[in-house]
Amino acid sequence: PGVLELMDEAIKHPNIAVGICSASTKEGFVKVVNKVVGQERLSNLDVVMAGDDVKAKKPDPMIYNLARERIGLSSEMCVVVEDSIVGLKAAKGAGMKCIITYTSSTKDQDFKAVGADVVLEDLGNVNLGKIFKPMYESMQVQGSPSLSLRDSDK
Repeated sequence: PGVLELMDEAIKHPNIAVGICSASTKEGFVKVVNKVVGQERLSNLDVVMAGDDVKAKKPDPMIYNLARERIGLSSEMCVVVEDSIVGLKAAKGAGMKCIITYTSSTKDQDFKAVGADVVLEDLGNVNLGKIFKPMYESMQVQGSPSLSLRDSDK
């Protein structure tokens, strides 16, 4: 919950690139993403990649690194929203911050032990300010991005 709303908020922001990187094959990915995300939203994304777009699938970071290169950002400026340990490992392997919003099948996994920056049941109370403001402030003070959603952090 909250992922599509956060995606819509990010799409409207001119300085934020938005994408989807799925480990699924294009055939399976297209069916699900068209239904869940919708064509209009998909047409506004900066990058969309499926598992067969890369040689190595998650947990290898290749898909995130390639997506980052396509939109021209450094890893430190990227935030990934994931729901699995495999995706978390890929995001962290790419040097990116990672927010976990777990599912019923992944809720018992120890995401923090694997390096998740934030673990949330859903993103319903999360907005771009809660994600990017702490990173920006940290970069100004320390020169290294950090992430804390504070009141939403569990």
